[in-house]
Amino acid sequence: MTSKSFIVPVEPTVLIWARESIGMSMDMVANKIKGITINTIKEWEKQDSTVKPTFAQIETLSKIYKRPLSAFLLPAPPKEPPFPKDFRTLPSEEQQALKPKTYLAIRKAKRFQYSAIELIKELGGESKKLSIKADISDNPETLAEKMRMRFGIKGFSSNTSFTKERALDEWIKILESNGMLVFQISITRNKEIRGFSLIDEDLPVIILRRPDEASAKIFTLFHELAHLLLREGGICDLEESDITHEKFCNHFAGAFLVPKDKLLGHSVIKANAETIEWPENFLRDIAQDFNVSKEVILRRLLILGLTTMTYYLKKHKEWKSKYKGPFGRGKKNEVKICLQERGKKYVSMVFDAYEHKKIDTIGLADYLGVTSDKISKIKEAI
Repeated sequence: MTSKSFIVPVEPTVLIWARESIGMSMDMVANKIKGITINTIKEWEKQDSTVKPTFAQIETLSKIYKRPLSAFLLPAPPKEPPFPKDFRTLPSEEQQALKPKTYLAIRKAKRFQYSAIELIKELGGESKKLSIKADISDNPETLAEKMRMRFGIKGFSSNTSFTKERALDEWIKILESNGMLVFQISITRNKEIRGFSLIDEDLPVIILRRPDEASAKIFTLFHELAHLLLREGGICDLEESDITHEKFCNHFAGAFLVPKDKLLGHSVIKANAETIEWPENFLRDIAQDFNVSKEVILRRLLILGLTTMTYYLKKHKEWKSKYKGPFGRGKKNEVKICLQERGKKYVSMVFDAYEHKKIDTIGLADYLGVTSDKISKIKEAI
C-alpha cells in the first residue's frame, strides 16, 4: 500500500457540503477525477456506505473544491452564513446554475467580511450601523432623497471634472464611511451576475464585478445598497425586470444617482422639452454630467414620462446587443488588485491592526493576500 492509498473515513455530509459550496454537480466532479464515476461520488456521499475515498483522492477533492485538507476531517459541515438570495432575472432558457467561479467569489467576500468584523473587534472599535431600514412599499424616489440627505449630499453631487473612475472611488468612500464595506472581485466574464450583497447587522458588504466599467459599477453599487436597506443580501444581474425587489432596487439606484429635480433642470433637458426619442448624443452629454450610463438616463426619462416604453426597450435591446462584457485581462497589478478587492477601508484596518501589534508581518501579508515585498507599495497607495 502506498502512503496515499489508505482509506479516509470522511463524513458524507462534509463531502456534500464541500461540493455544494462550490456549486458543482456530482457529474462535474467525476469528470475531474481520473478513473472515478458519478456512482463512486454518490457512494462517497451516501450515509452508511462502505465506499470511502483514499487520501490521494481527498487531496484531489481539496484542489477541486478549494478547501484545505483539514476541512475533510471535520465531524460535520461547519455552520456558515446563508447564501445570498438569487435575484437574477435572465429568461429561463438562459438561466443556469451559478458557476463555481461565482461560488468562489461569494466565499471570498464572506471571508473578507468575517476578517473585517474580527479586525474591528481586535482593535476595540465599533462599526457604524446602517440605521435606515427600507420597506418594499416605500417610494424609491423618496428613499433615494432620504439617503442622499443621510450621506450629506444636499446638492448636485456629480463633478464634471471627475472621471467615472474617480466618481466610483468617491461613492465607495461615502458608503464605507457609513458602515459598509465594498469589495471589487472578479466574478464571471459573462452576464450571469453583475454584483451581490451580504447582509450583516455588524458590517454589511457590497460586491462589485471588478472588470466592469466604472459607470456600470456605480449603478451596481447603489442597486445593492437598496438590497441592504431592505435588509436582504442578493445576487443580481441588473437586467430590467418586473420582479418587485429588482424593480425597486433599479428605481432607487437611478433616483439616487440622477435626482428628479437635477435631471429636469439639466440644460439639455430644458432645451429639448418636446423631445420623446432622445438622440444618443443628448443622452451621452447628460450621462457624463451624472457619471452614469446612457441607459440610466433614458430609464430616468421613462420614469418621469419624458420618453416612451417602446423607445426605451428599443434602445435597451440595441445597447444590450453591443455589450461585450467586461474588458479583457491586462497585466496584473497586485497592489491595485489588493486595494480594489478588499477596499481601502479594509486595507486601512489591516494596517491599523499591524501597527497596534494585533497581527505580525506574516499576518499582514496574509490579510492583504500579497507577498511581503508589495506591502510598502500598498501602504503608500492608501
